[in-house]
Amino acid sequence: MGPMINMNCEQWQGVIAMRVFGPLDPMEESGLKAHLEGCSECRAVAKEMKETYELLGYVDPRAVVPTASLPAELTKKVLEDLRQGDLQLRRRRRTRNAALTAIGFVAATIVLVSLLAVRTSPPTTSQHTLALWGASSVSAKAVLTGRAWGTTITLHEEGLPGGKVYTVSMRTAKGMWRVAGTYRPVSGHSVDVTMACAVPLGQITGVRVSDSSGRQVLVSHQE
Repeated sequence: MGPMINMNCEQWQGVIAMRVFGPLDPMEESGLKAHLEGCSECRAVAKEMKETYELLGYVDPRAVVPTASLPAELTKKVLEDLRQGDLQLRRRRRTRNAALTAIGFVAATIVLVSLLAVRTSPPTTSQHTLALWGASSVSAKAVLTGRAWGTTITLHEEGLPGGKVYTVSMRTAKGMWRVAGTYRPVSGHSVDVTMACAVPLGQITGVRVSDSSGRQVLVSHQE
């Protein structure tokens, strides 16, 4: 791997990502611990990756929507970034690559988007919180976070009928709706999902949720 003392934060964050999926060798573990003691940014990255990975244990495979997908632009960006990173990771730990393929579709999507955000986002990000309106029995809000490659949206929703597929879209400044993803709630339970769209935060003017028939059930326009 080369002298570990000369590694920068981006390289250390690659080591952090590998540690999520399995133990490091003693030299790497020792070097990483020493780096984390003196780097608050990498400590925050390690904490975020660990929490994201732990959340995967709560994913119910029965609730996975086969048609759920990321926008084509974001998917292309993720794959291109991973291909470049893979050339470096192969030289360092070939046997770790198999760990990524063992995660299901939803888990892989969450991890890949999270890792891409860590690799490309600046230390500080911009956020907007929007309230979504619909039936009186439903409450929802969306937290939009600007990234270097676009925007992530964390939706908290409670009250929509369960067992149905809902589509989350973002409205651009040009009046176009861009799909961020889909989800299927369970009746009687609140929903917290994170999706993404390859549109800059400054160009997003609203968020909506539509049912499988295309009918808008929740909406929030940012003035």
